[in-house]
Amino acid sequence: MKITREEESKIKDTPEVSAPAPTETPEQPAAAAKPATRWAAIPLWGRVLLILGIALLLLVFVGYAALQGMLGRIRRASATEAVSQQEETFESDENADDTLSPEDVIWNGADTSVMQDKDIVNLLLIGQDRREGQDRQRSDSMIMVTLNKKTKQISMTSFMRDLYVQIPGYSDNRINAAYAFGGMDLLDSTLNTNFGVEIAGNVEVDFGEFQTLIDSIGGIDLELTQDEADYICGRKRDVTYPQQLRTDWNLHEGVNHLTGEQALIHARNRSLGNDYARTDRQRAVLMAIINKVKQMDAVSIVNFINQVLPLLTTDMTSGEILGYAMEALQMNFDSEHSYRIPAEGTYTGAVIRGMQVLVPDLAANQTYLMDVLYHTDNNQ
Repeated sequence: MKITREEESKIKDTPEVSAPAPTETPEQPAAAAKPATRWAAIPLWGRVLLILGIALLLLVFVGYAALQGMLGRIRRASATEAVSQQEETFESDENADDTLSPEDVIWNGADTSVMQDKDIVNLLLIGQDRREGQDRQRSDSMIMVTLNKKTKQISMTSFMRDLYVQIPGYSDNRINAAYAFGGMDLLDSTLNTNFGVEIAGNVEVDFGEFQTLIDSIGGIDLELTQDEADYICGRKRDVTYPQQLRTDWNLHEGVNHLTGEQALIHARNRSLGNDYARTDRQRAVLMAIINKVKQMDAVSIVNFINQVLPLLTTDMTSGEILGYAMEALQMNFDSEHSYRIPAEGTYTGAVIRGMQVLVPDLAANQTYLMDVLYHTDNNQ
């Protein structure tokens, strides 16, 4: 394309536009690092400990909730409506002549203040005897379990049901009448009035449930005399209360494996020896149950607890049960620390209102309990 002189002249006259000089950009500082998080600031070992601590807390919480759930299955004792003495009848022998009148009994009452010790806890196990067709029940067996926090020893003391005692609010009667009249509270009050012991809590089971309890752990191993073996099997007929003959039971002298039914017959045996022997058998059965449970693994124990708790009735809270259980786990439990009230030589046998009873020397029996349970004579 040809440029004219005029166009060429215009181009020459146009001032030259120079490219803008590059602008110098000041040097930017490096981007500041973001501050570290609190978690990142914790050293590795600290994080591990924290995680383990949280996991442990969760396990404790879950375990506690599980224990509370299990303990929630136990029956809670309801208030027992008191009844008049005339509403209850007790075994008596119409052919037996009274040897002592109630007015002639001399009560040298116990000092209820001397056995108050924060390191001694007494729990009462009640074997309930509810007869068919009856709404009320009697305490056929009463075993006080004592936790001694000083000596780390658990002891068992049987109170014989034929004890003739003072029942608060009622006239004198056999000790098992207290339970029939007013339940756990009146029985506890009766033990305190007569022997000075403080009962912190009660656990009750009836005999049918006791049989189920033993079967739930697969029975127990127990040493029997030949007479005891014959009695359980019904082979011994020359006794006051003979049992049904069971030819399929082959029990013998020595150690036997007993079912719940067999153990219950043994514990209730009133035909061999006196009632002292009967309470000895009851404590031996209880000891065999505890020894069997101690040999079980953790899973079996949990299953046992789940099966047994609905069979029991208590007036204790779940917290109290857990607390006493934790203390008991750290203590010794053996047959050497096994006692009964009245102690030998501290009572008189009598017939009062047609009832065969044991009239205790209350002061002597309280002294005995102080010696063996509170170790006032340094008897360990």
